[in-house]
Amino acid sequence: MVFDLKDNLKNKAYALAGTLLVCGAVIGAVSTALYIDSRDKNERAKVDGQSVIEEVKALLAQDGEIEGSWIELQPLKKERYGQEQVLYFGGVSRQEKGHLVQYEFIADAQSGQIIDLYQV
Repeated sequence: MVFDLKDNLKNKAYALAGTLLVCGAVIGAVSTALYIDSRDKNERAKVDGQSVIEEVKALLAQDGEIEGSWIELQPLKKERYGQEQVLYFGGVSRQEKGHLVQYEFIADAQSGQIIDLYQV
């Protein structure tokens, strides 16, 4: 058996190139999967601001006529109770005993749940 140094170096170079190619493909696939997962997580749970304001108006319309309403359609990131939350802020005006009364609310942008509703 004849030992050929040139063939041995050539085989090592092919093995290294193959290993680097596989490592690059794995890193690319994992990075792509993480990016898609984080993008989907942000998009799939977001509730439309219009549906939130309609829910608040329906709740307040039970006790008086709604005169007007508003909502920040772009949710804002705020820290509440030590946690960062994505929130909608809005307000509703309604008639109560002949007087215009204003309410403001805070709603979770991920679930649509009304977190706080208070008279101004």
